Formats: sequence, structure tokens, C-alpha cells
Amino acid sequence: MPRLMDMSKGTTPTTIGVNGFALRELRVRSGWDTKPFAATIGISRPYLVRIELGERQRVSPSVFAAMLRALQLKDRRAILADPHGVATDGDIATDDEALSA
Repeated sequence: MPRLMDMSKGTTPTTIGVNGFALRELRVRSGWDTKPFAATIGISRPYLVRIELGERQRVSPSVFAAMLRALQLKDRRAILADPHGVATDGDIATDDEALSA
């Protein structure tokens, strides 16, 4: 079940669902090999492979933002597990913040 931001408490989810297949496609199309991409986003290569294979489906907001930056994605929905509103702006850095960090 996707986690949504609880607006009443002002808290953010501890993880964000990622579409591993889409992540891999975008990584490969962007010319990234697994090892440098994993290092750039701050995770191990084996962990990245597990995400891309769908064995791990959730990442921290900071890793998600790093993925957006590394792939230069302006639309975070490209790699969300549920691109129709799972993560809100409060869950992760805004697109501009993620790309400028």
C-alpha cells in the first residue's frame, strides 16, 4: 500500500515507492553504468540492482531526490511506483531543489 503524507501531522513518509524497471530504463538511456550511478546516488551497487529488479521497492526521500538529480529528471513521476500522486511535494525535495542540489 503506498504511503501518503499525513497533512494533519505534517510528517513525511520514511520511504518512497520506486518503479525499478523505469529507473533501469532511464539509467541505461542516460548512459549510466550501475556502479557509478549507485555511487552518485549514495547506495551500493547490489542495492541498486535489487531496486531495479523489483526486489526492493522503496527508497528514502534523500535517495529518491539523488536519483532525480543524477538522471536530471524534471518530473518525479517518471520513477514513482505509483505516478498518480503517491509522493507529494512535502515528501521529497521539489523538482527544482532536487536538480539544483
